[in-house]
Amino acid sequence: MAHLKNRLYVKELPCCERVGKVSEHKQEIMKQHYFDFDLLPTQGQREEMRTFIVDCAERLSLSSIDGATLQYKIVARFMKERFPHTESFLQVQETELLIRLKAWMIKNGYKITCHHRTKERENGSIEEAQPIKFLKHLLRFLYPEVDLPEEEKDIWVLDHFDFPIRQNPIGPIRTLKFGEIRQEGIRKEVKQACYIFLKYQSAGTIVSDIRAARRFADYLLDKYPKVQSFGEVGRKVIEGYLIHMKTEPSNRKNKKTELAHLKRILTQVGKNIEKPYLGKLFIKNDMPKMPETVFRYYSDAEIERLNRHIVNLDEQVARALILHQMLGGRISDTLTLRTDCLYKEHGQYILRMYQVKTSYYEKPIPDYAAALIKKSMEYTFEKYGETEYIFVNEQNPKMPFQYSMLKHQVYVMIYENDIRNDEGGLMGFGTHLFRHTYGVKLTELHLDDAAIAHLLGHRGVSTVYRYRRTSGQLLKNETKELRKTLDEILKDIVKEWDGYEQIFENG
Repeated sequence: MAHLKNRLYVKELPCCERVGKVSEHKQEIMKQHYFDFDLLPTQGQREEMRTFIVDCAERLSLSSIDGATLQYKIVARFMKERFPHTESFLQVQETELLIRLKAWMIKNGYKITCHHRTKERENGSIEEAQPIKFLKHLLRFLYPEVDLPEEEKDIWVLDHFDFPIRQNPIGPIRTLKFGEIRQEGIRKEVKQACYIFLKYQSAGTIVSDIRAARRFADYLLDKYPKVQSFGEVGRKVIEGYLIHMKTEPSNRKNKKTELAHLKRILTQVGKNIEKPYLGKLFIKNDMPKMPETVFRYYSDAEIERLNRHIVNLDEQVARALILHQMLGGRISDTLTLRTDCLYKEHGQYILRMYQVKTSYYEKPIPDYAAALIKKSMEYTFEKYGETEYIFVNEQNPKMPFQYSMLKHQVYVMIYENDIRNDEGGLMGFGTHLFRHTYGVKLTELHLDDAAIAHLLGHRGVSTVYRYRRTSGQLLKNETKELRKTLDEILKDIVKEWDGYEQIFENG
């Protein structure tokens, strides 16, 4: 009987009310599964695990909890073998616990990574195995941070701060995580710096700051394990890290940007701990040149292939994507169009577009684009009433369309319809390519740089040259007369050569 008391059946948990798309037969099988807490070696571990499982069952679906029964068994076996006398999971440092779990899994034939496939990404992605994630979630749940101020926690919930956070509304960031910075002193310094940044920088920028600091902290842990504060770092360490970045195999997309974020963190930490020299550890030559990226855009044929299928998507999603092509703005500009964005002046429709990084700009638009915007407004008003945005989130109409939703639908469309690019490969998708295409078309209309910059929402004309340089048709048209003139000059010169007639007779 004592053994049965330590069993928690899935059918006893509130997750049974959230079955999702699961057949009745499978539901009945899942409900008979259970968590056997006798698998854990101590009473303290059992009580912590039971509390965690009950909390998860309040939030997760039946399928998720059923999967957790399998992950639990693996973690319980590990704890029984490696920590048979430990009364709490928190008695062992998180980093050590996770490292030892991975080593134990490898030894016992379990994989520590898994290949996660999605319709959006052809090659999928590599993720940590489920038992590792299960243990991480348990530790996050048990970590005694409830009574701490938000800025002292290892995971910040941005909604918990009492001041506004700068966010991109089409892809808001909910949390900032510092737990992967393993040196406690460095983690505390980074949190203090980021708390200051949070009051005037966007959350997306701070995510990049944390990533740069965490990678540098990983390097320090490997090469200088005794260093527990950025205040102990000198120029020699920075030089070693620069060599490391150049020689290590890495998926870093832009090393110059990452170093700029690291410099920003070090500068602020230096101010906080009264070591201002930290902001001067980098010199100008340390920053590598920005790589010259390939400027890509869609051909007319590729646009036609995409639009042939875009019009069959959800009607409001289709309107958003077609408008995005017409307006030539950033995707955030399109998805955050407001219900008061349109007005008429001297018989011409004027559109106001808000930009996430700056304020707003206005531009004239044709009648057919205005008609599509009005149709989108009518759809939203009929379905949701008065809203701030034209394209709204179904779950929360106070928010605009989420970019992840839009991207998911388009990738599914591409894969299901096998849409190919001009080279015959599966079509890629990037909303910024529509903007590039729009800019290239403007250059082919012979607009001056100032007009093009205004229609694209640029502050200056410094980047317009990219659109001109990319347009092969424009280059062909612009050089037609020049090439004709040069041909005539060369022809006259060649005529003066001895044997000219013989040359042309022989081809």
